[in-house]
Amino acid sequence: MTTFTRRPKARTVALVGRSGAGKTSLLEALVVATGGLDRPGKVEDGTALCGNDPEERKHQMSLGIALAPVWVNDDKMTLLDTPGFIDFHGEVERALEVADLAVLVVSAVDGVQADTEVIWHLAREAGVPVVVFINFLDAERANFEATLSALERLIGPTLAPLELPIGIGADFSGVVDLLADEAITYGAGRPSREPVPSDLAELETRVRSSLLEAIVVGDDALTERYLEGDVPELEELEHVLGELMAKGSIVPVTCGSAVRAIGVDRLATLVDEIAESRPIPAIESGDEVMLARDPEADLVLRAFKVIVDPYVGRIVVMEVIAGTVTAEVTLANTRSRSEEKLHGLNYLFGSKLVAIDKAFAGDVVAVAKLNNVVVGDLLTRRGRDLSAVLAAAPTPALSVILLGNSDDVDDKIASALHRLAEEDPSLRVRHDPVSRRLAIDVMGDLHLMVTLERLRRRFNVEVTTAPPSVQLFETIVKPREIEGRLKKQTGGHGQFAVVNMKVEPLEPTAPLEFVDAVVGGAVPRQYIGAVRNGVEKAMAHGGPEGHPVVGLRVTLLDGKHHAVDSSEAAFETAASMAVRSALGEAGTAVLERIMVVTAVVPARYLGDVLNDLSGRRGRVIGTTQDDDMSVTVTAHVPEAQLHRYGLDLRSMTSGLGRASIEPHHLAEVPKTATTKTAATKTAVGH
Repeated sequence: MTTFTRRPKARTVALVGRSGAGKTSLLEALVVATGGLDRPGKVEDGTALCGNDPEERKHQMSLGIALAPVWVNDDKMTLLDTPGFIDFHGEVERALEVADLAVLVVSAVDGVQADTEVIWHLAREAGVPVVVFINFLDAERANFEATLSALERLIGPTLAPLELPIGIGADFSGVVDLLADEAITYGAGRPSREPVPSDLAELETRVRSSLLEAIVVGDDALTERYLEGDVPELEELEHVLGELMAKGSIVPVTCGSAVRAIGVDRLATLVDEIAESRPIPAIESGDEVMLARDPEADLVLRAFKVIVDPYVGRIVVMEVIAGTVTAEVTLANTRSRSEEKLHGLNYLFGSKLVAIDKAFAGDVVAVAKLNNVVVGDLLTRRGRDLSAVLAAAPTPALSVILLGNSDDVDDKIASALHRLAEEDPSLRVRHDPVSRRLAIDVMGDLHLMVTLERLRRRFNVEVTTAPPSVQLFETIVKPREIEGRLKKQTGGHGQFAVVNMKVEPLEPTAPLEFVDAVVGGAVPRQYIGAVRNGVEKAMAHGGPEGHPVVGLRVTLLDGKHHAVDSSEAAFETAASMAVRSALGEAGTAVLERIMVVTAVVPARYLGDVLNDLSGRRGRVIGTTQDDDMSVTVTAHVPEAQLHRYGLDLRSMTSGLGRASIEPHHLAEVPKTATTKTAATKTAVGH
């Protein structure tokens, strides 16, 4: 038997799964099972360790990352409870960035749902090892076999049950531990290890044999011993299991009931044994490196959550990537290059700050009064050329403009929103260039609702919302030669300027092309710039339809000036008059912005997605079949048709589709679509 020597370790474990799978209850049960609490609390009555935000109690779901540490023997695990509803999956992605391992919580009643599939793929994309915990096996409609079959279809042959339930529903009393080859029952709430029940013995032998074969193939020495009839010890099996999980070669399945604390203690010890530290990518001196979780290395911290507490103020939650951190240390922010002094170290126990002296690699700390540190920042020693590898920001599903009652209220809205965005990086705050109002990008209707509720509760700000206005443009339809003449005499110096121009169309996305073709000084050199300024002002002011003008070539052919009455202002005005006249006489076409939509969807939904794009006046450019049975669709679609596309795509694909949208070109608005395109300013209430 191989002997493993180990020192105490710190790990971060994310609890992930669809809303209602019991993640928050499991966190409470894990804290109780490891001695951190005497009994679990409840979200509905406000006694839970996590989930006590007023909006979380109102909606009965987690809306952000909540933290709680647990200790298994000398090892510390920081548990991250994450939201399950798709509007808040940005929080899931942030938790997975820092997690060494994820526990995918699946309800034995509801089974594998679309949200489960989405979160599974998020974990796979993040490269985080996963342990599945089938919850609610004590519920009336629990079905372990059906849930396991659905997981096999989702995850594939790497799925490996480590436990079997003893009984189901009201008869659920414990689990069979396949690695230890024994049963764990929970009479009177205390675990008791016993022989495997006779009615499960045959099944246990068969499933255990398959599990052992799946594990020992990961180690040549173990394989040889196993073939000779020597069954490895539990400690050896767990060690190899952790290595296989880190490679993505095996996905263990455990089971239990968080509410009745069945199987929870075994989950805690199992995760402690198999969770391997995960190196973190970074850029150092221009090269991508992997930072190992080494407590002896140079200190590196990464911020992944900001909390604005009404009493403590701003709290930054950071993972210790490498090194050992103590209070009062001063570090450099690699983004801002500013120095940050850590005035006291804490860990978060739900919403409570607990002071600590130091923390080492793999741990999570909370530090108050770091007012210049934002999510994603790295803190390390001064002079180190290090930067974070930033994950791609999730694509917003919905954009709205916010309407207050006065300019003062608008200023208050902006200040409040920026504070909310510090805590919620999925919330983006910007100014809408068309309406010139404050706008926000959110991940869905519930995300918007919660944001408005927090504005009202925390900042006493009431707003209404409206769809963002769609920007239209105009361009001249045919060349036109025109004269712009300004002649005014009001006593004293007058205003005189004449310009002769040719105005003609270019590609709509081309910048203004201004050509000076004047000869003989008809327009003096000092006024040429003013003529161009006048052209640009006329284009910005808008054409006959009131939209900004694009895609013009303007050639200054000739003009006249007066030695006394001409000025830059006069030539600027004459040029503007000429452009407006040319647009009115030649006529303009109204243009809309065409976006390139790149949607990645499961192949089974391709027909629905293509039909929907066609209904949006979209033109499909191409489809590409991906290796994992998904399809990438590329299409050109008018911007006016995409206001809620992220939400609609989510609905069409059961939450599995995702899309990016970028500007591509301008095109003339079809006559039948002009009215519909422009009608985007009607306010909607939320």
